[in-house]
Amino acid sequence: MVTFYYSTGTCSTAVHILLEEAKIPFRGVEVSWRRNLNVAELEKVSSLGQVPVLVDEGRTLTQTHALLEYLGDRHGLMPKPGTWERALATRWMSFAAADLQKSYAPIFGPQRFTANESAQAELKANGIKNVEKQLAFVDANMGDAEYLTGSQFTAADAHLFTIAGWARLFGIQLSAYPRLYAFMKRVYARPAVQKVLTAENLLDYV
Repeated sequence: MVTFYYSTGTCSTAVHILLEEAKIPFRGVEVSWRRNLNVAELEKVSSLGQVPVLVDEGRTLTQTHALLEYLGDRHGLMPKPGTWERALATRWMSFAAADLQKSYAPIFGPQRFTANESAQAELKANGIKNVEKQLAFVDANMGDAEYLTGSQFTAADAHLFTIAGWARLFGIQLSAYPRLYAFMKRVYARPAVQKVLTAENLLDYV
């Protein structure tokens, strides 16, 4: 059985979704820095002290993209290598991990960039505009298929769903992006996703 280290509402939610979609038996270890929950245990398996972490047969794997691709390949939730669908999945996962997730940084923690309160407010405002720009890109480029690579749910869908869902924390209305919003509702309705969102107390995700 694999051991999965996660923290509610972070990028680890995407991996949590994939574990449930694939019906993989796992031991979940919730980590909370605010409550000092399992922080020391996490640091024993990864010196980075970050989630997600997967321990499988004594081997430790970190980084959301890597975990999603590993689990997706092993359990039929990634398109076959060398196909156009695989390239699309990799493209969207790379976008979610870099462009979209990175755009939230000035909003989540403007104080990390400056101690000046007016500058923090400006950073946050500009960050929100950048997130909206990224979401508009998704809406314009995702097409009208049921999921990102076609009719099959993949790791890429779990990843984009998780990161795009952070927008609600800052009052960004996903309903302003019709294709993306319809996609978010489809993913939200999946039984495995409902199970994860219930476990992580995130039923307000969409």
